[in-house]
Amino acid sequence: MTKKPVKTHRMKLSVPYNNDLSLMKWAFATGGIYEVYFAGPEDDDHSNQYLNTRKASCDEIRELVAFCHRHKVKRNLLLNKRINFFDDLKRIGRYVKTLEDSGGITSITLADPCIVPFLRKMFPRVALQSSVYMNIDSEHKVKEAVKMGMTEFTLDVSCNRNARALDAVREARKHLPDITIKLLANHGCYLHCFYGGRHAEWPVLMDAAKAFLREETGRYVGFMLKDGCQFLTREPADEIRRPYLRPEDLTYIERQGWADGIKIAYRKDDSRLLKQKISAYLTRSFQGDLFMLAPSNKGPLPFTCDNKAFPKDFIERVVHCGQRCAHCRYCASVARAAITPKPTP
Repeated sequence: MTKKPVKTHRMKLSVPYNNDLSLMKWAFATGGIYEVYFAGPEDDDHSNQYLNTRKASCDEIRELVAFCHRHKVKRNLLLNKRINFFDDLKRIGRYVKTLEDSGGITSITLADPCIVPFLRKMFPRVALQSSVYMNIDSEHKVKEAVKMGMTEFTLDVSCNRNARALDAVREARKHLPDITIKLLANHGCYLHCFYGGRHAEWPVLMDAAKAFLREETGRYVGFMLKDGCQFLTREPADEIRRPYLRPEDLTYIERQGWADGIKIAYRKDDSRLLKQKISAYLTRSFQGDLFMLAPSNKGPLPFTCDNKAFPKDFIERVVHCGQRCAHCRYCASVARAAITPKPTP
């Protein structure tokens, strides 16, 4: 007897607002966007901030929220600092309430678990969503977070290379029917990065280190003056091991039922670049330099990576491999096929 084919859920995208409403209008017209995430305006920005980027005005955010509401797209406010101890949470509450007449927000992204109970009580009808910076990487952490009142999860990027963890979360969902799972596609960190716990704050800390140096405070700032991640790459294969998801990988993720949606980074991207990223993940295909979609946290790399040179079963291999890199040269073989040094000027 022939088995009926399993129906798969086609994942839609959660995309960042980069202060360009026209880009959001284009994205919504594709039918592939289910959520927009954004920082608060000016003095009400309690996100993990990028330096030297323009903050949206109050009116711009209200217009965005109203536009999303009209198109039935979810509105996700970023409150994703690792520590919110020094933030005025009551002020945050007042700001969220000002958006209600524009359609209101549907979820808040958090990185600090200590404020979950407070926000759960303050906003009983707003979903609380974990940031990747909360490092939810197992079904055990999902279950504990649900007890505290969280219902939406962006899993730690290490899960993009861990079928065992993804399977366990999928099984746990049978008893947690109201939760949703999201995977971040194009984060720039390295697999098992020793500095991963500081990436979110690195730009701000580097800016503070420069100020301390000028003021001759006597504090040790040397390491924080280094720009970008300091993960010690030893070979091009380290770039293949980074836990990004290629556009072509999404079909396999969908077949496994591991996630409800895919998150695209970054808010700081210009509209041309962000449109390329969104298009690639919507079409599940990209021809070009993969490191344009998933740039390294170390900054510009001295080589390019031909996305179409990857084996068709790449994601199936690396998500099940157990990361026994010392005894396996699979990623090295992919690197030899896909990575090409940039020509010297």
